[in-house]
Amino acid sequence: MVAIILVFGGLWLVTLAIGDRNSPDIQLGDQRWNAGNAERLAEKIARDEAPILVADVSGRRDRDVILQHVGADPETGWYAFLAAPIDKARDCTWEWQPDEELFRAKCDPSLTAPADGEGLTQFRVTVDGDVVVDLNYDERTAREAEADAEADPVATTTTAVD
Repeated sequence: MVAIILVFGGLWLVTLAIGDRNSPDIQLGDQRWNAGNAERLAEKIARDEAPILVADVSGRRDRDVILQHVGADPETGWYAFLAAPIDKARDCTWEWQPDEELFRAKCDPSLTAPADGEGLTQFRVTVDGDVVVDLNYDERTAREAEADAEADPVATTTTAVD
């Protein structure tokens, strides 16, 4: 009985330790999101005169995303970025203003962002028939670079001058 309690206690401690981590090392769910066919999505955005708002369903609910298409070619001009300004509540989303071709923050109309979300927290988008958003590309590549540097450190020498 004591062993069972210790095992469950240990599992509970591990859960607490990693529960708040937003790490690309934890493989729970997909890091890449297939939004769908590029041509159909581009047509929808053009027809509705609005980008697509995608709610974060991860449980953390801190990465709602706007998927935007700019231009006529459905294979290019895709952008994905955080749906709310940094340091604002989740319901303070960027709202598309088609007549101005920019975004305004719902909670503060003086805050604006360009159509491509430049300057906002961006996510990597690739297109090969389908639009794929990589939610952890930057974090994952940074960790891979760190791991590569640790595995193959560059030799340095120091010369002392008397």
